[in-house]
Amino acid sequence: MRKSIFYFCLFLPIHLIACNGKSNNHANHDITADMQVQKDSIPVLLAGSFLNTSTSLSLDSLKKGIKAGRITCTADLTDDLVQRFALTSSPKIQSVNQFDFKSSTALLLTTIDSIDNRFLSLSIDSNDYFLEPTKYPLFFQSNHAFNPAKNLTRFLHTGVTAITRSTGTVLDREGIDFYLKNIQPYFTGNDYTHVSNEVSMQAGCSYPAMKMKFATKPEHFEILKRLNVNVVELTGNHNLDVGTEAYVKTMEWYDQQGMQHFGGGLDPSLANKPLVITLRDNHKVAWVGFNELCPCGECADRSMGANRYSKEKATNIIDSLRKKVGVSYITVCVQFGEVTSYLPTTSQKAKCKELIDMGADVVIGSQAHQVQEIVHYRGKPIFYGLGNFLFDQIHSAGVRQAYFMRAYFYKGRIVQYKPVYTFMGLNRQPNIATKEERETIRKAILKPENF
Repeated sequence: MRKSIFYFCLFLPIHLIACNGKSNNHANHDITADMQVQKDSIPVLLAGSFLNTSTSLSLDSLKKGIKAGRITCTADLTDDLVQRFALTSSPKIQSVNQFDFKSSTALLLTTIDSIDNRFLSLSIDSNDYFLEPTKYPLFFQSNHAFNPAKNLTRFLHTGVTAITRSTGTVLDREGIDFYLKNIQPYFTGNDYTHVSNEVSMQAGCSYPAMKMKFATKPEHFEILKRLNVNVVELTGNHNLDVGTEAYVKTMEWYDQQGMQHFGGGLDPSLANKPLVITLRDNHKVAWVGFNELCPCGECADRSMGANRYSKEKATNIIDSLRKKVGVSYITVCVQFGEVTSYLPTTSQKAKCKELIDMGADVVIGSQAHQVQEIVHYRGKPIFYGLGNFLFDQIHSAGVRQAYFMRAYFYKGRIVQYKPVYTFMGLNRQPNIATKEERETIRKAILKPENF
């Protein structure tokens, strides 16, 4: 048995800064600041499935759960748990692959080295390791150094953005501060922040006059800067609504702001080009984007626009990223055909599975104005649709419901996708979902048969 290897906190104090300058469990904090860490410690995570409704557990409840056999652990933690919690017998052992992902109550203790994105980690004593590592209470002695500022890359992925029509009218009347008030704290401290923006900029455009052709005033593109966006997906249907000149100017603006983009471009080759990024730990990861149907003539078949989907094109890109570029993790985003349903279309299901079979690590639907189901296929996640992020629809509960995802890269793979559920206000101001709204969304999109 190793000596005393669980600790309440092995990090020395650092300053954690939210957008309001105060510690806030709901906001992201900057873990990239200089920090001194105990080099022989690694976090131990308490994890359940996506179906688990618990978000936090106290240390005392954790101990009781281990003693009663309700909480299992991986084999590498048994001796340490016995010592840390003064157990009279060894805890129940379970491997990661034996875990019941259809269960809404099962919990497993394992290290960050073993966890994967089929799990959702819980807070312990209301401290989420991924948000506030210095306050997290459970660490395991490790034979390799672990430093979140060097080993973790923080990524945030959002749903549909189209700042236009009634949203634009609200911005004209109330301003950007009002519009972003309830969500902006979540958009600090990330290394990469994604939006799927479907609209190009056009000076002097009239929001009230718009119906199905969209544009955004240049001053309202400031929203992307306020949210620290640096990854823009261009697979959407409406980027060419007001012509090629507006599209070109918008692409130039992205480049001037240092916002990388994928899934669309100024010619077919650029539209088909994946975005490759090197993480903090030097692993390479990639984003690939497609549009399934191109219903508005928005695809770059001959000129500029979105990247039209084809099986051959997707196979070639994924194979090249693996074999030639040496990418560790591939995210494929697809603008599928729209459907007003929590259920994906038959085409969606087939193409998402097809992409996983090709070698994608995750497939995310970018089209969904109504939030859609989450599925695990061959041990990999499919997010059929995250719903509206910044759009004006409020005509039904389904289009007001959505989520964005905090994601964490470690050793070249995403070890956690953590949904943050949202609900659009009748005043078209984005809000974080209440507990009741959150559970309503979860019941609609999380089904045991999909895990």
